[in-house]
Amino acid sequence: MATLKVGAGRRDITPSGPVDMRGSFSRRPTTVVNDPLHARAIYFEDGDERAALVTLDLIACARELLDESRERLAASLQLEPHQLMICATHTHSAPAPGSPDHRDLFVSGICGAVEDAAADAREVTALKTGRRLVYGISFNRRAWQADGTVGMYFGYESPDIVLLDGPTDPILGLLSFERGDDLPVMLANYSLHACTAGGGQMSADFPAAFEDCLRENLMRPVHLQFTNSPCGNINHCDLSGPAPNQPRGIHRHRVGGILAEHASKILGSATEIGAVPVRAVSKTLTATCRTYTDEELEAALACDIYDSSTWGGDMLEATKKLRVKRCHEWGPTHDLEIQALRIGEAGFAFMPGEDYVEFAIDIKKRSPLYPHTYAVELSGEDVNYIPTREAFPEGGYTVFACRFEPGTGEAMAQTALDALTEAAQ
Repeated sequence: MATLKVGAGRRDITPSGPVDMRGSFSRRPTTVVNDPLHARAIYFEDGDERAALVTLDLIACARELLDESRERLAASLQLEPHQLMICATHTHSAPAPGSPDHRDLFVSGICGAVEDAAADAREVTALKTGRRLVYGISFNRRAWQADGTVGMYFGYESPDIVLLDGPTDPILGLLSFERGDDLPVMLANYSLHACTAGGGQMSADFPAAFEDCLRENLMRPVHLQFTNSPCGNINHCDLSGPAPNQPRGIHRHRVGGILAEHASKILGSATEIGAVPVRAVSKTLTATCRTYTDEELEAALACDIYDSSTWGGDMLEATKKLRVKRCHEWGPTHDLEIQALRIGEAGFAFMPGEDYVEFAIDIKKRSPLYPHTYAVELSGEDVNYIPTREAFPEGGYTVFACRFEPGTGEAMAQTALDALTEAAQ
């Protein structure tokens, strides 16, 4: 009878020296590290099939990192390309994932973490899971304004807000792989932008605080990997509750602590589910890029995103120019890799981009591995925002930034469901 083996590993991927952090329209150089960045890995094996899941403390995963890591791990562990999944936690306090200055550091960290996890593989005595509703830390950030347009708000008490648009997904899901007296290995899923660290210091943001607080709550070491459920239109700003005197960075500890408290309660009442088989599936969706005029391309090519004099100081116009640049580089279409991972009765769907929360809700409802299914964004490649079809005529920052035609997100969710169906067979 097949049994599940699971191993865990991690490597420090914090750059030394000055870096420019991603996640802003202004340069944020820093040499200060608040807390280290890691590549965390979980390795799965059921005797017939293997898979490895890596989470990176970066804003996204560059395609170059995935391709080079797959090549190295094929040589060292004979992992096939579809058996490696890499996703980002989306911390806004880390360097650009595609920076050539840090590529060797990141790829070595990814591969080292997976190799350590494979060496650590032990038989799982029980796979337990549970879910809890966690309110008060995640909010839909798209707001209808008085002039009829839809904006994205980071601030509070704006007189222009008429109503907030769209849902949240407040479900915290947790899988716990018990290995006797060995280090507990856990996989968590929640929908929230990791931009709570603030300031000009490198930080792994609330996912790292989540692990630290959970370790303190359980009073023992743990290996926790956080996967971000689609949250392209979700952040931590509660527009009804301004906090002007909150110390910089304290919010990441608050969010991490709340998630850890709920995770501890999940573990206290978790139910055991089947742990095998392990199945990894990869599918390709050819997406159509958005079109542009010759005049728009000329203006875009003259734009430096960090030099406001080249784009007039209007953030939405800068976002549009950046989109036109990338669509020009890609051409009329771009292939998106969508993956699924089955672990016994549980399933994970992995999609590139900062995807709207509606796609996660749809996937969870229709998954053949319901109710133990979770969606994960920011996997494999940095392709920016992917809104719902309905959001396009409403406009706003995330729509301006999207590089694909309306309907791509819906097609991506369906492809993820097709991958889950194949993995469930």
